[in-house]
Amino acid sequence: MMIKFSSQINVSTTVPAIETNFTPQLLIPCEAPYRDESRHHFPCISAIMARRAAPNVRPVEEFEKAISTAQQVWIIDNHLFSADGQKPDHSRRINNVVNWFQTDHIQSIKILTGHHGSRKEIENAFENLKQDLTELRGQLGPPITIALSFSLRDADCIHDRFAIIDNELWHFGATVGGFHRDVNAASRGWNAETHDAVQFFDTVWKMANANGKK
Repeated sequence: MMIKFSSQINVSTTVPAIETNFTPQLLIPCEAPYRDESRHHFPCISAIMARRAAPNVRPVEEFEKAISTAQQVWIIDNHLFSADGQKPDHSRRINNVVNWFQTDHIQSIKILTGHHGSRKEIENAFENLKQDLTELRGQLGPPITIALSFSLRDADCIHDRFAIIDNELWHFGATVGGFHRDVNAASRGWNAETHDAVQFFDTVWKMANANGKK
């Protein structure tokens, strides 16, 4: 079911054409002190064990940095708000994700995820985010659109996780943002328009929400 936080929310999937030359990169999240030597390479056994033992793993910092200057962010991830580990703290994960968007530039956030027991908490967190950003920017600031859907399971054709930051396509082997503590990788630097990612996102969004309303 699609969630809107305002009657004025526009969930149009039209992305302005941006002429950008991207450079594909493979990013593998890892812990200090292995980050500089491992983030573009598969980790050694010491780096693997250090990440598995970390109380709170280091996400893909490049992803957070890209969001910090973005106007539009779309995400497809069935488990975006679900923490892993023996004692998962979903509230901490929710706060981490919401904090990505505490920026001066963000205008459109669109997230397609799966059913979550903390759905109300997630909705409230994004509603508070919208109110905070609106107050900080004032009446002359750009409008903020936030659309959440928890109906990804109704589009049962999706396995991987994807994100579009402006016109850059990201692909994640595990959770978007790289929160997973086992070895996982993210790929960035793909032109979303060239690879029909925008059309794909639009198709999956409509499929999930149409099925969810049945």
